[in-house]
Amino acid sequence: MKKFIALFLSAMLIACVLPFSMPVIAETDERDGEIAIHEVYIEGLCAPVAGETPEHSCTLYVEDNPEYVLVYQYWHDDTLGTDMFVEQEPFDPTHLYSQGCMIAPNEGYYLAEDCVYHFNGDAALVGSVTQSYFPDCYFVQSVPMVCAGSSEYAPGDIDMNGEVNVVDALLALRCSMGLIEFSGEQLALADVNESGACDVADALLILRFSMGLIEGFSLR
Repeated sequence: MKKFIALFLSAMLIACVLPFSMPVIAETDERDGEIAIHEVYIEGLCAPVAGETPEHSCTLYVEDNPEYVLVYQYWHDDTLGTDMFVEQEPFDPTHLYSQGCMIAPNEGYYLAEDCVYHFNGDAALVGSVTQSYFPDCYFVQSVPMVCAGSSEYAPGDIDMNGEVNVVDALLALRCSMGLIEFSGEQLALADVNESGACDVADALLILRFSMGLIEGFSLR
């Protein structure tokens, strides 16, 4: 009987203490009745074209959805460290540029702190995400890009020796792994799929082209 009473009292004690001793789990999916946005997809990112102006190069958009909208977009001259406007000079083939936009949540939603942003479905193409001057809005900016078609060399000819070969593919692979750095012109030559960066996909395309397996490079 005493053992039964002891077990009963122990169970009651645990039942009373447990609710106060368990950690409080924070609500991560709602805030003041709003729903958190954890993924944002921005489409249309492409390299600037030498000679064109930002006015004719605003290509970013988001698919229609109830969660967020693209408010406006802009170009940034990373070489000069200044934002560009439609009345400014055309893109300089010797400069690096990044494209950005402001993302705002629709009514009933908010952009979570752990939100992951993508350009063309790739989070690696996002260079920075910063708080806007409007509540709950963020500036999303791409990685720096070189101008398309700004080199006298053929796409894929990274070492600029007049031909595209396995060495170029190896250089692209090493750059994509962060083992070496390219000049602005080399980056433009390596980015054969026009994704805005040199990645493993570029290295594979260059390798296949050098082996005669494909006749050209697939563009995004």
